[in-house]
Parts: sequence; C-alpha cells; structure tokens
Amino acid sequence: MEDFIAIDMLGKLTASLTEAGGEITSEPRFEPQMGNSHADFLIDARFSDAPIKLVVEVKKSAFPRDVREAIWQLKKFIAAMPPGNFRVLPLLMADTISRGARALLREEKIGYFDRSGSLYLSADNLFVLVEKPASKQQARSLNNLFVGSRAQALHAVWTFKDQWFGVHELAERASVSPTTASQVLIELERREWVSSKGAGPSKERILSNPRALLDEWSSHVASIKPKPLRSYYMRMTKIDEAIHEIDRTCDEMGVRYEISGLMAGQIHAPHLSKISQIHCRIDHGGESLLRKLGAKAVKEGWNLGVIDSNPRHDFLFRQRVGHVWVTDPLQTYLDLLQLDSGRSKELADHLRLTKLAVPE
Repeated sequence: MEDFIAIDMLGKLTASLTEAGGEITSEPRFEPQMGNSHADFLIDARFSDAPIKLVVEVKKSAFPRDVREAIWQLKKFIAAMPPGNFRVLPLLMADTISRGARALLREEKIGYFDRSGSLYLSADNLFVLVEKPASKQQARSLNNLFVGSRAQALHAVWTFKDQWFGVHELAERASVSPTTASQVLIELERREWVSSKGAGPSKERILSNPRALLDEWSSHVASIKPKPLRSYYMRMTKIDEAIHEIDRTCDEMGVRYEISGLMAGQIHAPHLSKISQIHCRIDHGGESLLRKLGAKAVKEGWNLGVIDSNPRHDFLFRQRVGHVWVTDPLQTYLDLLQLDSGRSKELADHLRLTKLAVPE
C-alpha cells in the first residue's frame, strides 16, 4: 500500500463523504486479509442510516491498466468476505486518476477518490459523483506526455498509424533518446493507447486507441495558454501569392518555416470559402526574413501571424504539400484548437474527421 498517500488523504476522504451525506463510523482497518486476498484498508460508514463497508485500494496514480489490476484485487477481496448486515462498496484512492481510468471505474461500478476531492460511489439507492478540477500538480502528472521531448515522441507514435514499431524506430523518428522513447511507450501502455507484442529488445507496439490519445491531447491543449503570436501586415494581392513569396524567400535564405492554422487546415482538408490570414512558424533568422518580405509589425489589421517556435521540437513533422511547407494534420489540428475563432473550431472538427480519421 502507498501508506503516505492513504494516511495523507484519509482526512480528505472523510470530509468528502460527510459533504456527500455520509459519515465514517470506525477507524480504518489497514491491510486486512481475506484468505489469500488483501485490501489496503477497510472503513465502516453510513449513508441514510444504512451501514456500508468501504474496501479501499490505494495507488500513487491510476491509468486504465493500473485500474484493471485494482478492480481484480478489489473483486477478489470482496468475494472472500463473509456476509454481513451491510453493503460493500469498492473504492480506488489515488493522487491522480486519468479520465480513461475514471470511465473504466464507473463502467465497473467501482468507486474512486482522488486528491482534488473528486468522489464517485455507486450502489443500490446510492449515487455520489463529485468532480473537482485537477490541481497543478495533478495536471502535471496527467499531462506530462504532452510537453517537450515526450510530446515529440507521442507525435511520432501517431505518425506510425497502423504500423508496428520498436523503441529505436520511435526514437529515430522523433529525434529523442531511446530512454525517452521507452518511457513514453510505458506511459502509453498504462493508458492502454497502444498494444504490444514480443518482449525485450524485439518488443513492438502499435497505436490501438487513437481516439483516446487525441481526446486527451485536445483537452490538454484547450487548458493551456496559446503560444504567443506576433502580428504583421504583409502587402499581398492574393494569399496564395504571399505563401509562394514566403516559401521562395525562406528557401533563398535557408530558413525553415511551416504554415499552420486556418491555411494549413484548408490545404489538408478544404472546407472554408475564404481565408485572409496566414499563421506560420519561422526558425532562427526570422527577423531578417520578415524584413525581406516587407512585413510590418502591427497590432490590428494583421494578415501574417508568426507563432513562437522551438527549433528542437517544431518542424520535425512538417510536410511539403505542393509548393508550401505545412504543419502535418495532427499539429494543424492542435494549433487550430488554440485559435480564437469559431471557424478554426469548425475546421478543426472537419480535419479531425477527414484527415485524422477520428470522429468526435
């Protein structure tokens, strides 16, 4: 048992149960045994004067694979309990519980409680569901896949689509170390987003739940501030001609770039009738490039938005489509979700369905 988690969170659990209309009627009994089964602790409680025994399993953090193990442990323990004049409710307690894990627990009618105070209990004539926002610490634990080199590796996993791949293949495609690639794959297995075959150095994975991956990444992107956008006005008669000029000048100067946002979405999956603004990332040398393009910094009336780029992470998955470099469909989708425009959300949904092949 994660003793420090259980002891630290017991007071919070007691308060949450009280708020939900219940009360604790005994001190917790730690490490109870039932035959060859054990739980982390038992708590006697009452709801509407009906006695309840909570059978609690404790985890540091819980993702779907961890939850399946906990469900098996809880059911095995409860099956070995002698009958009594009380209802038995299984409960998983953890610092953090992922969205996929919560869905699985609710499906199995297993209660849960996390450090934020989120609580779920379900039994005959009893239903409690309290959802609290995750703390910053919990969010970091749940979203560490979506930042830095881990996000790079996760993006590379997406590009394999329905192909099997190994750690070293992933590391090479993502330009990360084999250690980082391995850590990401372990996290994906915990979330049950990939399936695996083989063992040891020859072990391979395949992306088996792209929808869950995309849902979680979308949720993370929606929860963070958009990257800073520097706005410019560039003289142009037609937007296609302006993109041609950006491509020609970048090629001449040896500067990497990628068109993103609405224009990239339209290139990948035509849907809108008119676009008047260009979003792009520009690598080092961007200021010289902008001067050569005659782009003037403005606060209003801009038609060229430059997104701050990170040379270590950006441009890795860009694609050449016709005469222009664009963000690949996944990055385009994530960028569209951060634009403050109803048309961007509309185009993101269209791109998700057509190019990413993942329905809402």
